[in-house]
Amino acid sequence: MELSAELSAAVWWSTILLLKLATFGLIVGFTRGRRGVSANPEDAAAVTGGKPELVKTTDVVVERRRRAHLNDMENILPFIGLLFMFAMSGAGTACCISLVGKIFTAARVTHTVIYLGEVPQPARGIAFFVGVLCNVYLGVKVLVHLY
Repeated sequence: MELSAELSAAVWWSTILLLKLATFGLIVGFTRGRRGVSANPEDAAAVTGGKPELVKTTDVVVERRRRAHLNDMENILPFIGLLFMFAMSGAGTACCISLVGKIFTAARVTHTVIYLGEVPQPARGIAFFVGVLCNVYLGVKVLVHLY
């Protein structure tokens, strides 16, 4: 089955973003292990050799990475849904889908780098709002196109 150009573009950018999300989840896990931080008693017992009382959820490095990962989930998953609705509804061309995908992906990567690098605001806020604008654009275009 051959996909339309619009769906191909949506699949491409969705795959890139899902790989970023999955990779970042691994990074959070590796950081927990490297820093000896466990959020659950059973994990703490496995890491410390049977001492489940060593649960720690306040490590600043782990928590910063975890919050960046959660922020990605809160923004990437709606984007993927909106991107596919945009592609399937005929609200835009493959070129438009690719452009929005590039802008959103760049905004999310920039947001992550700024978040982890502890760059002062408003840098992270700007990167965040670029992504939000992409989501709003896609949603509004679909609604206007269909009604």
